Amino acid sequence: MNPDTRPQRDRLRLDAVSLRGMFNQQIHGSKRSLRSIEDFTEFEQRTAYFNGDQIRAIKKGMNVIDRLQVAHMAQIQNMIDFPPAPKLDPMTGRLDRARAGKQELAGEDLFFGKARCAACHQPPAYTDHMMHDLFLERFGAEADGPIKTFALRGIKDSPPYFHDGRLPTLEDSVNFFNLVGGLKLNREEKAALAAFMRAL
Repeated sequence: MNPDTRPQRDRLRLDAVSLRGMFNQQIHGSKRSLRSIEDFTEFEQRTAYFNGDQIRAIKKGMNVIDRLQVAHMAQIQNMIDFPPAPKLDPMTGRLDRARAGKQELAGEDLFFGKARCAACHQPPAYTDHMMHDLFLERFGAEADGPIKTFALRGIKDSPPYFHDGRLPTLEDSVNFFNLVGGLKLNREEKAALAAFMRAL
């Protein structure tokens, strides 16, 4: 969740973001572009649990930890791997065509083709380690500005989706990007895309 706007207007509850595959990310936080796991760890420890208000954190007993401990915490986070994905080829991060089902294979073809997902979500972790502006104000939504490309490996295990958790399911995410990207996917294509992402 974006730590500088807690609680958020649209979602008053906070969700624990998955730490699986953290070692593979080059930027951390949804909007803040923290550049190391150490910075992410220290930021979360000092401010996130107090809505970013350091004075409130001090009054409640903020636990300022030594930088050596921060490094140790980051090392542990770097050890947490993505969940198993038995249908993926470990060399390429793409589906093993002998193990995947017909719908998952159709979804992969869409992911790398018509749906244009791979423009930002590249295997094996399915991220490009960059930030992108989707210009959501085109649809009358509040402008989000640039947000990071989240890794899609293991995505089925970490709902809700999008940087602020506004998309409860993978199907909602597919519908969202179908609209934002003007993809014109039909019902079967959207279902296939969601099935592929569940295999990641």
